[in-house]
Amino acid sequence: MTNYCHNITCLNNGVCRPLLRDFKCECLSNSYSGRHCEIISKKIIVLKTISKSFAYIVVIALACVAIFVIVMDILKYGFGIDPVREERERLRRTKQAERRRQKGPVIQRFVYVNAPKETFIKQNIIVEETA
Repeated sequence: MTNYCHNITCLNNGVCRPLLRDFKCECLSNSYSGRHCEIISKKIIVLKTISKSFAYIVVIALACVAIFVIVMDILKYGFGIDPVREERERLRRTKQAERRRQKGPVIQRFVYVNAPKETFIKQNIIVEETA
């Protein structure tokens, strides 16, 4: 028996099946057809085109973001212009006001660490004796 699939290459992952005096490429999905699975369905062509277009849009969007960041850095550090300073300060003030409302009044007590107690006693005694 002669193997007719010996020199045949099926495209797009097709499998060659020998027949009686012939061969047939079995395409693994419905997206391909033809004697050697060489014909691509329109659905696959449309999906490839859309994915390329989406990739181009993503690259352009990332480039725009990078350019925006670079321009903002040049304005801030090169020319001393900070276009978002007022907004940042307003947000900081609102956060501080919110923290104050949540915490209530702040009471601080001073604690002296490693204060020599003997000198205070001696000073009090000395002050009392001299008066």
